[in-house]
Amino acid sequence: MSETPQDSADARDEQWPSKDSGGGTRKTVLYVVLGLMVVALGYDYLVARPAVNAAYDQVTEASVEANRKGVGFLSNTDVRELLGREPVQTFEDGRYQVEVYHWRGGLVVKPHKLYTVYLRNNDGLMFNRHAKFVYEASGVVDPERPLVPVDADEPPASDDDSEMSGGGGGPRAGGPDSEPDAPQRPEAEGPDADEAPAVDPSESDPPARPELESEAAE
Repeated sequence: MSETPQDSADARDEQWPSKDSGGGTRKTVLYVVLGLMVVALGYDYLVARPAVNAAYDQVTEASVEANRKGVGFLSNTDVRELLGREPVQTFEDGRYQVEVYHWRGGLVVKPHKLYTVYLRNNDGLMFNRHAKFVYEASGVVDPERPLVPVDADEPPASDDDSEMSGGGGGPRAGGPDSEPDAPQRPEAEGPDADEAPAVDPSESDPPARPELESEAAE
């Protein structure tokens, strides 16, 4: 019995998988990857980051409470007990000691971090500040600004000439726009300075004598 063309085509279809089945597999893989990314993103923003924020707030409240009491200080041991975990990394930043805590994020290779910074206090470490997600070096947070020495013999510079001359903002004395000062009368003259000057008694006429006038009349 001879093989018909239809039988040959059916045999080839059975030997080779159809193109539609391969495309469906790729779509399934893509959907699975997309679903995992959505789950990881949701875990990152709904679980991991809120956990770091809560830990940050706990340390803040403990620090405020320690400062309010004024007795002792918040140490690195207190922070570890408060968070219920141990730091995964420790490093030095100048005179500061930094401890790093990890929280697993949506992406396993990128955890979220909480940084607690301490200063040496005798044999312990005293809490100074903390940061979440990103750490800033001490030189950025608290830069050391050099003090500029001031010469005591040199007067302070001023852009306003009136302050230096004491003119209250007016023209300086002796300048091109200044007018000659009017002569001042001494205060001793007083309010009676405009009255007529007193007459010298020696220059006035002698008083008339009545007896002489009567003899001259006779």
